[in-house]
Amino acid sequence: MARRTVLWLTGVACICLVAVIWTLATVLKQVVFSDLHYDEPLVLTWVCNGCYVLQLPLFLAGRALGLVKSIPWRRRQHHGPEGGEDLLNCWESPSPSHGAPSEARGADAGASAAEAGTSVAEAVIAGLAIAPVWFASQWTYSAGVARTSVTSSTVISTTSVVWTLLASWMFLGEKLTPVKLLGIAACMAGNVATLWGNDIESGQRDHFSGDVLCLVAAMLYATYTTMLMVLTTEDTCINLVFGAVGVAMLVFASPVVLLLRGDAVRTMSSEIFGLLIFNGVFDNVLSQYAWAKGVQWTSPTSATVGLSLTIPLSMVADVVRRKPLTVWSFVAAALVVLGFVLVTLSSSPGRDGDGVKARRPAAAMPADQADGGSLSEPLSPSDARRCIPRATRRPLPSPHSE
Repeated sequence: MARRTVLWLTGVACICLVAVIWTLATVLKQVVFSDLHYDEPLVLTWVCNGCYVLQLPLFLAGRALGLVKSIPWRRRQHHGPEGGEDLLNCWESPSPSHGAPSEARGADAGASAAEAGTSVAEAVIAGLAIAPVWFASQWTYSAGVARTSVTSSTVISTTSVVWTLLASWMFLGEKLTPVKLLGIAACMAGNVATLWGNDIESGQRDHFSGDVLCLVAAMLYATYTTMLMVLTTEDTCINLVFGAVGVAMLVFASPVVLLLRGDAVRTMSSEIFGLLIFNGVFDNVLSQYAWAKGVQWTSPTSATVGLSLTIPLSMVADVVRRKPLTVWSFVAAALVVLGFVLVTLSSSPGRDGDGVKARRPAAAMPADQADGGSLSEPLSPSDARRCIPRATRRPLPSPHSE
């Protein structure tokens, strides 16, 4: 079997793994909120997103192992091996320089990064800037999950691709084509089917507030994605960006959480704390890496469309947990999948020429992952406008990661 075929199949497996992780992460939240009677979305968001600090030791491990290229602490105009400026490594594979000493390759990689205008400082600033919006999107999504079904929360959060497209059109100059407009209409119809048909007409009014919170989370995720496109470049190290987000959660969000929900933090059992850490590590760190490799080994568009698997998986999860599904649930899911695929395919590279006329190019895939291209949820910034699988945690990445 050709190596390319093996990589493609591995990439597909990574995409399927991410879809399973994201669906199970949503189920785990409901288990914590309902079955274990710990209805604390704010605390859950704080603990899970604090796990992003693990990106920093992974970043440093890549530096120590020499697996990734180097970037300067600050952007500079002139460079050279004798420049005397310390370099850090970004999670991208260095350009191969056969026969060249490793020191020379490191210097060339650092020079290339400096020329591209990236720096550690810019990555950290971008992470700190998006952290409040990211936290708000995760908090509202978690609060929504506590009040609605896995299917409804997944269907609504998937429409983040539409809100991102609209934000890109309004602020970044992305073109709206007839196919994109049809996709927007389908996603909006899916939202109406969930909020009106599923919640009101079918008698599940108690789900309405949760679905509205998930819709707000999708809009906040679109705001985060748009900010990420403006604040980052193609060479921005995403490990540092999300590492900075994790630090912001632990340093700046901790006083707020302890002030508002200090009693809930103190009464948290070791079982619940372990589940939250497990959710944060798998839903944030592991799924982000698997999503990146899936994009690299398949394509950004294929990976994003593949993540629409979260919708049927969420339905299976609700059936297993004996949560009621109505006809409107299936109608909404079909409409959102249709709209999601239309918007994603029509926004893929080469489809509409101009794309987004942002002031700066958006950031590339983290890590040894640059090759391919989200809630959030988390979601490479370079593909944020077309590859947004979720409205929250993940994203992309993700859009929909906690």
